[in-house]
Amino acid sequence: MSRYPRTVLGTVCVPWKVDGTLDEACFRRTITNLVKSGMPDLYIFGTAGEGYAVSESDFRRIAIVFAEAMREAGGSPPMVGVVSLSLATMIERIGYCRERGIDTFQFSLPNWQATSDAEMSRVFAEICGSFPDCSFLHYNLMRSGRLVRPQHYAELAAAHPNLVATKYGGGDPFMISGLMRHAGMLRHFFTEQGYYLGAPLGDCALLTSISSSNPRRAHAYLQAGATGDSAQFATLYRELCGVLHALLDSTGTNFIDGAYDKAIHRLSIPDFPLALLPPYETSSVVAFEKYRDRMIRDFPEWMPEH
Repeated sequence: MSRYPRTVLGTVCVPWKVDGTLDEACFRRTITNLVKSGMPDLYIFGTAGEGYAVSESDFRRIAIVFAEAMREAGGSPPMVGVVSLSLATMIERIGYCRERGIDTFQFSLPNWQATSDAEMSRVFAEICGSFPDCSFLHYNLMRSGRLVRPQHYAELAAAHPNLVATKYGGGDPFMISGLMRHAGMLRHFFTEQGYYLGAPLGDCALLTSISSSNPRRAHAYLQAGATGDSAQFATLYRELCGVLHALLDSTGTNFIDGAYDKAIHRLSIPDFPLALLPPYETSSVVAFEKYRDRMIRDFPEWMPEH
């Protein structure tokens, strides 16, 4: 039995003012909108949430605002991402949040150099072992220099009962099937394409990106895979492939993840700023409008419900 609920997990991007500071009113409004529209399971500071780019002061302030807004909106326990080249910094950030009532985190491996198997195990031991009363999701991506393989997850899960889930955005069928086969005690979150491969194999969950524009329909996609409704599952998957092309054809493919997620946020929050923290570039308002207009024309069922 998995250690974490089977649900739709979504990110909250951070809106920046022109001067590069947090637009707190917009941030709180975005969180409330997502929770009230049917996506209560949210996290901050993954790749789309610019967890790699925030200063220490911004990390602390935004984490606290996020937790407050989630509680006020009636969301699930807030999940805070921890991304750093420094293991010591990661532990400090978790400790700061833990002292303020946050107990659910996701983390990725430090990546100044790809960790060896022994070093990778040490990271999990230091993080999970230092906070036994917290729950951890591991963000498994090649930006960290390596992937954690399914057999390693089985060993890590046995050693650390508070390792509860993984997040994998790739589409490698061997990796996805291996995760389901070897580490079924963990909840594996796959993006829309990966979920289509994983759901027939077991109780994986949905890491939403392009589907976050309509949380109700994202949950329908989760349920179609969970219940084995193959016709509905295939229909929604075809739609999502079209939605992905609508986004990338309109904006281009040269941006980091947050540029695309901010465009998706802007469908619901028309004044949501597209800017990323420097030096990273983002899509233009003109590109966003092209994406929005194509969504309205070709995929109105994936537009936000107001």
